[in-house]
Amino acid sequence: MSILSPVRDILFVCLCGLIYRIFRNRRKRLLPLPPGLLRWPILGNALSMPLTYAHIYYKRLGKRLGSKFIYMEAVGQPFLIINDYRVAQDLLEERSAFYSSRPQFQMTTEVIGLKRFFLLMPYGDGWRNHRRVFRQYFDPKSLPRDQEKQLDFVRKSLLPNLFAAPKESREHVANCVGGLILSMTYGLPVKTRHDQLVRFAEKTFNNLAAATAPGKYLVNIIPQLRFLPEWFPGAGFKRVARGILQDLDKLREEPYQATLDAMDEGAIQNCLVSENVEKLRNAPDFDNRIAEVKEVARAIFAAGFESTTGNIMTFILAMLKNHDVQRQAQSEIDSVLGPERLPTFSDIRDLPYFSAVIKEVLRWNPIAPIGVPHLTTDEDVYDGYYIPKDCIVMSNIHAMLHDEKIFPDPEKFDPGRFIKNRDMANDDLLNPIDVVFGFGRRVCPGSHLAISMLEITAASILCLFDILPALDTQGKPIDVVPEFTPASITSHPLPFECTFSPRKGKDVESLLSEYMNVKYV
Repeated sequence: MSILSPVRDILFVCLCGLIYRIFRNRRKRLLPLPPGLLRWPILGNALSMPLTYAHIYYKRLGKRLGSKFIYMEAVGQPFLIINDYRVAQDLLEERSAFYSSRPQFQMTTEVIGLKRFFLLMPYGDGWRNHRRVFRQYFDPKSLPRDQEKQLDFVRKSLLPNLFAAPKESREHVANCVGGLILSMTYGLPVKTRHDQLVRFAEKTFNNLAAATAPGKYLVNIIPQLRFLPEWFPGAGFKRVARGILQDLDKLREEPYQATLDAMDEGAIQNCLVSENVEKLRNAPDFDNRIAEVKEVARAIFAAGFESTTGNIMTFILAMLKNHDVQRQAQSEIDSVLGPERLPTFSDIRDLPYFSAVIKEVLRWNPIAPIGVPHLTTDEDVYDGYYIPKDCIVMSNIHAMLHDEKIFPDPEKFDPGRFIKNRDMANDDLLNPIDVVFGFGRRVCPGSHLAISMLEITAASILCLFDILPALDTQGKPIDVVPEFTPASITSHPLPFECTFSPRKGKDVESLLSEYMNVKYV
């Protein structure tokens, strides 16, 4: 038998495989793209892609096209917008192997230079290393430890400030949430009011969140604009990027160094940074490993601050606009707690209506209405349509949670939709908690912390206060029309006026007496 025979057979099999692959790929590309608008030469749909309220635009466009998902292109970059929960499950969950990367938006990765930012990293070993650092410390099994700190901040920072200055709720919520995140991450003491590091971090990450939004800067749609010099008309985004990067560098280094100093003095609380420094102290690759820790620590504030603050402010706005809901939730809380104590985490399971309120808060104004974009790492076919490789995939969470077929009258704030009867949750209805934190391998790893903080904050506020309209100069209630931020990865209420009044029958001052004069947490 000739020695060339098996070689020939192997070559023949390889050739057949190559021909099949070419034919298969050609056949894929002959399939139609998903429904979308007419594309112009070169620009594609760049001029049709909204810079504000994209989630509302794409929901309406999907209805107009009669499609659950939409295809767009901007200067050759393909986009897929998913308006349907089941489609998101099919693609981002069931086919997560090639729907789990992140697009490198020009403003954040190229212009600002955030190529190692945990939330925005492409899928791969670097991202897995960062996620491991996060999960090892903030494992769901460690939630009781973190809940103890959450309770501490709500009682020592938020509630006394709402009692003392009831018209400054946004500032109090931000200081409480930001302080909690900095404490859990860096173990540093935080002022219960007007903490300067919290304020600086808030400003920096608000600017970053705006820059991350796909529609905020045109350079995210037309990448070639990144080559413009900073002085060129229309290149002001480069000055913005330079300022954000300087602030981000400061936030990466200064709190970390403060934690090291506190560890040397023996005055540090247990936290993510201190635990990792101790664990890695003798590691041969200490510098590389601790660089990952510093990046993760910085990213935690970006991920947690605006989303948690936004959820709490959405809750406050919803209660302000829905007094019947507020009263019913308060009545349920009173029936479990009585008049003489504050809520704890163990009470939440006995509050079915209150739990429905939390779900409705998440549904009514989902904190990430257009999701954090995914990126395909291979081409795909779904429902007879061709989806290209390197396609940016956006989950329109707003559209999913405002689907009239699932949630009738979706603009109405109605916790009753999640209740079958007085004591049972409606488990047949799509749970917003399963949607708002994303899909697949890129689901938010801190969702358990976010839900926990929202629940204990909302229960504590309802226990002690009535959320009421502020009064104008003539003593008349100011009517608030709910409005939300137009262009960002996150959606939170625009500034609104309200006040917090101690509830009748509640000795609020006595219940808060041990927390009233605390300066640091």
